[in-house]
Amino acid sequence: MFAAIDIFNAWRGRFAEHIVAQELLTLNNRFGQKRSFWVRQKVGATAEVDFVWQHDARLIPIEVKAGHNAHLRSLHSFIDNSESCQLAVRVWSQPFSVDRVVTNAGNSFTLLNVPFYLVGFLPKCIAPYQF
Repeated sequence: MFAAIDIFNAWRGRFAEHIVAQELLTLNNRFGQKRSFWVRQKVGATAEVDFVWQHDARLIPIEVKAGHNAHLRSLHSFIDNSESCQLAVRVWSQPFSVDRVVTNAGNSFTLLNVPFYLVGFLPKCIAPYQF
């Protein structure tokens, strides 16, 4: 019997990441497309962004948050290590919203908070925020 209260909390978010991965694959018709992610390996301070999605000529970091954990340290690290990234996406189980965020290093970016059911419409969600 499966006894999780919230299905997205099951298996520490792996199920949620898999759903998002499949949705991202459907947004592009290139045969053999691979999903990409970002990892920074620094002693005592590793960071990982779940997906880096290419839209037109831009790379957009995507973090999947299955539970109520709102920490986005890895996403902030990606922004701080990027020269031109001004838009990031958090996929979560809350309503759609847009935040203007500033990292600890002082880099600002727009964060789109996209519910799971809108991942298939990601190009339309980000269209108003293209720089």
